[in-house]
Amino acid sequence: MRVFDIERQEWAGSRRERLFHTDQYLDVRRQKVVRQKTAIVLAVAGLTFGVWALAWKDEPEPYRAFTAARSDTPKETSDGPVDGSEDGAPPAQPSASLPAGYEPWQDAEGFRVALPTGWERDARSSQYGIDVIDYRSPDGTRRLQVFQLMETSPYESLQVAQVEAQKLDGYEALSLAEVTGGEEQAAEHEYRTDEIAGEQGGGTRHVIDHRFEAADGERYALVAYGSDADGPDDERELVDNALRWFCPPGTQCDTPAG
Repeated sequence: MRVFDIERQEWAGSRRERLFHTDQYLDVRRQKVVRQKTAIVLAVAGLTFGVWALAWKDEPEPYRAFTAARSDTPKETSDGPVDGSEDGAPPAQPSASLPAGYEPWQDAEGFRVALPTGWERDARSSQYGIDVIDYRSPDGTRRLQVFQLMETSPYESLQVAQVEAQKLDGYEALSLAEVTGGEEQAAEHEYRTDEIAGEQGGGTRHVIDHRFEAADGERYALVAYGSDADGPDDERELVDNALRWFCPPGTQCDTPAG
């Protein structure tokens, strides 16, 4: 039997219905309490979910092993043998036009030159152009130096260099002249000295300083150092082979004929 509930202002069901749906037949005050508790539970649940969601988003990504980027830039200096593995520049292809014991070498600075096999390479920065490159024999008694000239004339450059060379102990000039017969300008300064900058001992040194204009229109120097005791032939051979095979940076050059 349905009756009218004065407090709820609605028709209420029978007693059996009220037993199964007790919350619908609570008085107004109790209903308010129930609703307040329900709201509090829902609010706490929502807050808990929000904190969990934010914490989940802020978790770091799984660890990934770092892979270093590969660099193809050649090293500026090298102390190992001139075999192409130390300074990033592989040797050029061997040629029958070179004497026994020599090999062509493509330097990391971009130029090509010919050297005795097994020499070591060193480099230092220059005030102009390419780095100053030194190739040394394994025993340290011989050296070939390559660098770029600032002056506009090979002969003018040698005149400036001779002023400094004259200050060396035991300096003795053998020749200083322009080299004729070629298409480009060239000059050579040959001398003996008991003192070489950065080197000690070894007795009197024989030096051939050859400066020239290359195929790119720039000017370079090839300077050979060696002991004067064994004569001038080894320094002359060193300069001649290096000069014949020299190809400046950024230039395509043919293989010298035999």
